Amino acid sequence: LSSGINAEYGGAKNILFLTFEDLVEDTERELKRIAEFLGVELTDELKDRVLYEGKFETMQKNDATNYSWIAKKDKPFIRKGKVGGWIGQLTEGQSAELDVAVEKVRTAGGKIRCT
Repeated sequence: LSSGINAEYGGAKNILFLTFEDLVEDTERELKRIAEFLGVELTDELKDRVLYEGKFETMQKNDATNYSWIAKKDKPFIRKGKVGGWIGQLTEGQSAELDVAVEKVRTAGGKIRCT
């Protein structure tokens, strides 16, 4: 992220900003960013496993990630796995709060997508 965002957080190097849109657009690229941030060696074996386990379909079927034990049957914790799926899930007020937060990040020089 730009120095504007880092300055807002005191130049912290221990914050990694990710967006769902970026993860969907290029999961492997974002996985490499995460591994680099964490200082983890991303072997081909680890990369393949994380990419498989992180797939929407895999997570949706996994009780450890889908919160099936607390989610309501008619309102699953993991919805559709599509960009923009939040539209219609938030109230008008929540959507307005999100717009303000996103604009604050953008104004500070951050590159954030929220679609």
